[in-house]
Amino acid sequence: MDNRHLEKLRTELKNFESDIFEGKNVDNKKFFLLKKELIDNREYCKDLLEHYDMLESIIDKIQSDKINKRLNLLTIWSTLFLPLSFFTGLFGMNFTDIPFLNSHYGFWVFVSLSVLTVGLLWLYFKKNKWF
Repeated sequence: MDNRHLEKLRTELKNFESDIFEGKNVDNKKFFLLKKELIDNREYCKDLLEHYDMLESIIDKIQSDKINKRLNLLTIWSTLFLPLSFFTGLFGMNFTDIPFLNSHYGFWVFVSLSVLTVGLLWLYFKKNKWF
C-alpha cells in the first residue's frame, strides 16, 4: 500500500470523525466501505482501524442515546394516559349506581378528576426531572 492511499484513508477517517463530533449524520454506506478497506489492508493501517473502531462505538452510543430518549418519552406519555383510560372504563360502565353518574355535576367531577390526575403526574415527572 502506498503512502498516498494511506493518507487518503486517514483523511476520510478524519472527515468522519469531524462529522460525528459536529453532530452531522454519517453516510453509513461510505462508513462501512471505509471499514472494509481498512480491514483488507489491516497490516498497513492498524492504527487507523483502531481509530475506526472507536468512531464506530461512538456512533453506536449516540444512536443508543437517541433510542433511550424516545423510549423515555413514550413511557411518560403512556403513564399519563393510563389513568385516563382507567377512569373512562370505570365511568363508561352500564350501571346505575356509579358515583356521580346521575348527578348534575357528574361530568365535571370526571373531567376534574382526569385533569387533576394528569396534572399531578406531570408535576411528579417534572420534580424528578424525567423530562
